[in-house]
Amino acid sequence: MRLDGAPLTGCAPSRVEDWLVHRTAPRPGSLTYSPAADPVFADLGLAIRPQRAGDAVLTRPLFLLPDRLDLWHALPAEEWNLS
Repeated sequence: MRLDGAPLTGCAPSRVEDWLVHRTAPRPGSLTYSPAADPVFADLGLAIRPQRAGDAVLTRPLFLLPDRLDLWHALPAEEWNLS
């Protein structure tokens, strides 16, 4: 999955977060963090979740409805066990 040509899936979490931070820089307050320290970009309705793949940790984007940007309360408990 890509956003403006940049990959969101299967990358190092810090790389995706850094790209998104620079992409949303003109809009202060669009970046928040979940209680699990996942970056959430409210203006995009996007959360970047990490997922283990063997010895690596890769990104897995989650697209959220605008009223569901509070990850802690919006996602099922099973989601938090995937990291």
